[in-house]
Amino acid sequence: MRVGVIIKAQSPRSFWFRVFDNVEDRINVGTFVTLDNYENRTNGPILARVTRVIRHNYLVDDRVIAQLGSEDVINTFRDYGVDIQYIAQSTLARASIIGYRVGARFSKPLKPPKPMDFVHLPAEGELSRLLRLDNNGVMLVIGNIRSLSIPAELDANKLVSHHCAILAATGGGKSWLAGVIVEELALRAEIPIIIIDPHGEYSAMQVPKFTTDDAKYVSGLVRVYVPGKVDTASLDEYFRSRFGVERRYTRFGINPRALSLRLMEGLLNHYYGLTDAQRRILEEAWQYMGMNNELTSIEEFINDLEKSGGKVVRGYGNELALSTLLTKVRMLVENRPFFITRPGEFYGNEPIRLLDIKDLMEYGIHVLDLSGLDLVDQQALVALILSDIFRASTVRRDKPILIVVEEAHNYAPSVSSSLSTSTLIKIAREGRKFGVGLCIISQRPSKVHPDVLSQCLTQVFKRIINPIDLKYVRNVVEFISDEDLWEVRVLNEDDALVTGLAVPMPLPVKVRDRLTEHGGVTPTLIPRK
Repeated sequence: MRVGVIIKAQSPRSFWFRVFDNVEDRINVGTFVTLDNYENRTNGPILARVTRVIRHNYLVDDRVIAQLGSEDVINTFRDYGVDIQYIAQSTLARASIIGYRVGARFSKPLKPPKPMDFVHLPAEGELSRLLRLDNNGVMLVIGNIRSLSIPAELDANKLVSHHCAILAATGGGKSWLAGVIVEELALRAEIPIIIIDPHGEYSAMQVPKFTTDDAKYVSGLVRVYVPGKVDTASLDEYFRSRFGVERRYTRFGINPRALSLRLMEGLLNHYYGLTDAQRRILEEAWQYMGMNNELTSIEEFINDLEKSGGKVVRGYGNELALSTLLTKVRMLVENRPFFITRPGEFYGNEPIRLLDIKDLMEYGIHVLDLSGLDLVDQQALVALILSDIFRASTVRRDKPILIVVEEAHNYAPSVSSSLSTSTLIKIAREGRKFGVGLCIISQRPSKVHPDVLSQCLTQVFKRIINPIDLKYVRNVVEFISDEDLWEVRVLNEDDALVTGLAVPMPLPVKVRDRLTEHGGVTPTLIPRK
């Protein structure tokens, strides 16, 4: 269907066209249009997307405006059958060129289109064929293409293996969309999904939102883990009052003996600082002790460390360094809520179980609820768990795994130091080779470490309003226009713009409803009585 004619095209990136009067109600910002392929007709039509619509009236210039000083002048024209509002009105639209389909991707033309060429409105079936991904892999349907009934598909393999980022301002719907992606992955692929949850929001995925089989299946996959010595009473009560069911979780702890030397050294140095002598004694002592999964009391652990360290200590100065080192190790283990200090440890009447990384790497949705820890302890625990997951993946290599990191700017900040930064950078850079995928979620993309964010080759943008963050969006998205940036500023909570490897082109999406409950909520003011 012809809907207009090109009037100006100064580059291969975009063009202006005059919209025919009888179809102007069908052309809006976001509408997909096509052109006959003027470069290679054998490859099908060129797809473009309308990014701006303006109405123009040629009578509205300074000379005409000077005569419109009162309503009587306009009514006089109308009395004679002339409505100057419509007599010379036209609708113009600007469209950004996406390209023509070559295999799974779009190829962009190297020349601008020709003025006076027709612009077409594709039928929904034709548009669906242009936007559909290849059916060779796992496809995630996260909603519909905005204003259309065409499913919005993401390539799951590219989303996971090449990492992704969900970026939006606070309240923009990041966690909702992350939940949709997690649900889709759980339904379409047998993949372990580990969620770093700093606010306790994802526990709600235990509760199906609907009575459908898919909703029940996904909710049944959710396992929640809480650090051993953390008070969860208030969150449990909130969960009970909101959803009408008890929150199910397992209290877990980390065996300090199982830490690698690098992690133990990093933790001690971060919390308390290490002198060169203490660092040397620790390195020598750890060589004798070695990493092992034997769970003992803190007293046995300190005694073993003292004996091993004593083998290398010579002189009063080193004896003092060993004594101080042992004190720091004891403080580290006893003051961190996520360490187990003795076998059979309980918190209240709830047992604390040793965290087995192998359990997290089995098919399911594993939510690590860190809401009861302060930020420094959260960073330390993330570093410990993700390091073990990466180390296990380098050995296993047979199954992909996805790690979802909420509030990623806290765990891999762009400026300040964090224990978890180096681990996330390592996974971002090398995880693809071992099947470890990252999904980074942040309300401040400019605050996330660039070595992490630059490796996320699929980006999902929700509403972003900060100018610095918008500048980042312009830098990472190919051929994004000012109109697209404006659109990112005003997206609704259920809207998203998806770009990168997982989609054939930048895709405006209306995000589907959740199958499971969403734990995020914004409290509202209560009117005074």
